[in-house]
Amino acid sequence: MKILIITRSFVREVSSFVKHAEASAPSLQFSVILPYYHDVLPAEVNILPLYFSHCIRGSFYPLRSLVSQIRTFRPDIVHVFEEYSGLMAFHATLFARLCCRHSKIIVYSAENIPDNIRSVLRLPTKYVMAQADLAAVCSHGVKEVLKQEGFSKNIQVFPLGVDTSTFYKFPYSPLKAELQLDSNFVLGYIGRLLRIKGIFFLLEVLRELPENVHLLLLGSGPEDRHLRYTAVKLGVEKRVHILGEIAYQQLPDYINCMDIGIVPSHTSKRWKEQFGRALVEMMSCELTVLGSDSGSIPEVLGNREYIFRDGDVRQLVTMVQTLMHAPKTRQSIGQRGRQRVQTFYSIEQMYQGFFTMYQQLCKKQGETGLR
Repeated sequence: MKILIITRSFVREVSSFVKHAEASAPSLQFSVILPYYHDVLPAEVNILPLYFSHCIRGSFYPLRSLVSQIRTFRPDIVHVFEEYSGLMAFHATLFARLCCRHSKIIVYSAENIPDNIRSVLRLPTKYVMAQADLAAVCSHGVKEVLKQEGFSKNIQVFPLGVDTSTFYKFPYSPLKAELQLDSNFVLGYIGRLLRIKGIFFLLEVLRELPENVHLLLLGSGPEDRHLRYTAVKLGVEKRVHILGEIAYQQLPDYINCMDIGIVPSHTSKRWKEQFGRALVEMMSCELTVLGSDSGSIPEVLGNREYIFRDGDVRQLVTMVQTLMHAPKTRQSIGQRGRQRVQTFYSIEQMYQGFFTMYQQLCKKQGETGLR
């Protein structure tokens, strides 16, 4: 069976799966279209320039190259691992139907707000919804929204997985000392430095907490300078550590320097948290994680006791103060969080999600070559 996977946002996930499938399902033949890659894959790898890369739904690969790959490879399944309402999904669906009509089509969605597709993309999106054979979504909340939008085909909840053999709890006091955090209680944040992600809210929370509580932020983004200015304005600049973007392989080292992880995303008219990869990464390291009630955070976290109201400074301050003095409670929360990740959000679960979708698109299981 031939499978063409097209993505721009999930290079790491696709690469990991293709390597895994070489041993688990050797009869599957893969071709992948990516914007970059620096390793060797057991697949036909096509590195293509990405037009309008700054725009998730508006970005796309060169049309001639896309058509050529579909015609040459003649995939049984075209798996578009990008938002179904974007141009990339529209182009892949259109050319698959024109050039290789037998292909089954899988699209992806993380959209969890109804009627949130811009008017210029509505017609292409309707075409994709009519032609796609299966939709993979990152949460049950997204599944309900996709149904509301009128998608009547099979919808599979497909959470993004974390490698629990890499993300686990271990002592990392040398790094914590190097960061001059070894005598402090550390709150941690991982993600883009965007206002909508709640980073300024965290500064307000920090101001209400004791002097020995510090904030470690891992990530980059357009609000970096303003965030530093606000920290000075609020008088907490000596307790805020903005380290920029950290290599993915090094993230567990930094997570193990934290005492509590926080995902404080804000809900707006056009956006709320769609999944929260930082949640499962921190939970996998047995870190106590607190999250706002924005979007999919409560679903992923799985325990309403550690959810705070979006923007409620006092509630989060109270939660942190309580947990600061309860190390055994934090340990128990962390252990339960890792168990939840191993059950629902491990990379093995993600691999099985790929295989399940491919199986469901075949009339006979024997055609898939899957075990």
